[in-house]
Amino acid sequence: MTKIQYLANQIQVMLFLRSFILSYLVLCVNFIDCQTFKTKLTEHTANVETVAFSYDGKSFASGGWDGSVNLYTFDSSNNPKLKQTFNGHLGAVTSLSFSKNGKYLVSASKDYSARVWNIDTPAKNKTFNLHLEPVTAAFLDPSNKYIITASLDGTIRTTNLNDAMKSKILKLTGPIMDLQLSRDFKFYFVAFKGGTIKKIQTSGKNLEMMTYSGHTDDINDIQISPDGLFLASASNDKSIIVWDIESGKVFKKLSGFEWKVTSIKFSSDGKYILGGCNNGIAKLFEISNSKVIAEFKDMGMNVRDVAINRDGSLVIIATHMTAQNYGALVYNTGISTTPLPEPGAPKVKKAESATPAKGTGKPVVKKSNGTK
Repeated sequence: MTKIQYLANQIQVMLFLRSFILSYLVLCVNFIDCQTFKTKLTEHTANVETVAFSYDGKSFASGGWDGSVNLYTFDSSNNPKLKQTFNGHLGAVTSLSFSKNGKYLVSASKDYSARVWNIDTPAKNKTFNLHLEPVTAAFLDPSNKYIITASLDGTIRTTNLNDAMKSKILKLTGPIMDLQLSRDFKFYFVAFKGGTIKKIQTSGKNLEMMTYSGHTDDINDIQISPDGLFLASASNDKSIIVWDIESGKVFKKLSGFEWKVTSIKFSSDGKYILGGCNNGIAKLFEISNSKVIAEFKDMGMNVRDVAINRDGSLVIIATHMTAQNYGALVYNTGISTTPLPEPGAPKVKKAESATPAKGTGKPVVKKSNGTK
């Protein structure tokens, strides 16, 4: 090879590398680099199954197969720190939710029970053994007087916190995979094994109001958007569907997953949705254009649950990992969100002319009674 040929080859290699680097930089501009790992939470002694942020975003919790619930806050550098651990469940913790006032943390478990943890007064923690099979959802009603639970035994129970004998039972057909309460508290959205979601009255004789059909396999998680206008569902059919709650029609179908979608969370402004997949990847979608704007990879065998904080800056991934390597993972997102007003908040002047938020397609207009 002559010197001229050698130099020519070197120039070609350099031009190729230049082109590759430029393409990569363009990709980075258009795709948020969410491989900004922040920290790993290692306090559980078995796989982490569920995670949840408090409403104010100042704390979060994780639940594991070890039956424990860990509560975290943040230090002055915004790094998570363990505040306390709640023990008592005899099976895996399947779901977590905070009360809106931040005083209570509710957990559901495969041990057929639900528990209400009093964060400031642990002596007042309560246990509810109400179901005949694993509990799949548990949360407090808006008054914080009742715990609402759903189970694979096909029942929904509304139980007085101070008297477990005062329990209203709603018997449905088939195992309940997940449960959500509408923003006006008048309806349940119930995900059944097999891929069906039903809108059901919380009271009254005409219980079933609407069926949302579109998934072809089991639904693992459902979430209501912050404005109360949309319902999202994650399914084993490798997709997320965002439904228009009133019409029951598909608003968006989000795809691109290689395996079962196990979990979803809306951002607090309703513009984004985070979905976790059983192949160990979580994807962040911008709902308005159905595009994936970020991916979280290399997290273990699969993703069991996801959570995104109030300002959108952090996500937590509950994932099943190898022995001696358990933990939930915390990432920076590269986005920011402005939470929508809570239902019942004071009306904003000229709200009827507000610009629709991306991902909702509709302005949030408050009626005088606080409903939407």
